[in-house]
Amino acid sequence: MPDDLNRLKKRVPHQASVSTILGPAAGFIDETLRTFGLPLFWPYDSLEAAVEVLLNSSDAVYRGQNVPYGDGKPVVLVPGHLGGDVTLAPLSMWLHAIGYRPAKSNILININDRSLDNPLTVASRGAALRIGRKTIMIAFDTGLRSALRVAEVEREYVSDVIALGLSDPMPAAPTGVRLHVIESARRASVAPDQRVNIVPGSRALLYVNPAAWRVLAGILREIPITLLDRS
Repeated sequence: MPDDLNRLKKRVPHQASVSTILGPAAGFIDETLRTFGLPLFWPYDSLEAAVEVLLNSSDAVYRGQNVPYGDGKPVVLVPGHLGGDVTLAPLSMWLHAIGYRPAKSNILININDRSLDNPLTVASRGAALRIGRKTIMIAFDTGLRSALRVAEVEREYVSDVIALGLSDPMPAAPTGVRLHVIESARRASVAPDQRVNIVPGSRALLYVNPAAWRVLAGILREIPITLLDRS
């Protein structure tokens, strides 16, 4: 009996470590499938994305044409699943070119949206204090969850959240923070109670979708400037 107890004690830490590893791994796999779909369709989706990029490459929106010019609002970009500052660089440069002030989030890659909370808090608060206006957060798919969590806590520094692609499950918008949604037609039904700006094209390419950028520019310009309360 003592030998059996000793063997059991030796096995418990090993089983716990396996559970610790499999938990995050299972969550990561589930998040990836929710965001990108089944691997069976990835080759088709990749081909579709390549064609879409080619067809849209000459769109005038990339040159800042036919979009309202910005008014200097501070903006923080929030990457979606497996995205980071690098994937958002084209959008960041475009927003700067049309008159906004994008701030770096210093996020290498979004594997777990919980890990984004701290850098987004620092980025949104820093941008608002530097410019004297409340920040607008632009979030992609799973990054929306972090953006809404941060916006709820940092209402003093964040006025609006713009979602480009909704997370699944869809979180509720916190009181006092305006939520604007841009989504592809395939996923617009995820938020039936939310007004959704539907754009054509692949959901995975909302990062660089000219139709999404055009709608985004309109939303940004319509959001009223909110000065920080310095009292």
